[in-house]
Amino acid sequence: MSYIGAIMGEFLVSKKGIGYLILYGTQVFNLNLVITGIFILIIISFLLYKMIDKIDRHCSK
Repeated sequence: MSYIGAIMGEFLVSKKGIGYLILYGTQVFNLNLVITGIFILIIISFLLYKMIDKIDRHCSK
């Protein structure tokens, strides 16, 4: 969840990054940039969640 929060921060003040990519894509009406940015965000968030879940399961044994 903190990763998504960082992306939301990029919407406001960044000049590069995934959040900036999504925001810039909406400003210039480039749907490919928006979809690509959201897809990258989903993949990274999913992988981080699975990694933390695996660490949690390992530590709770």
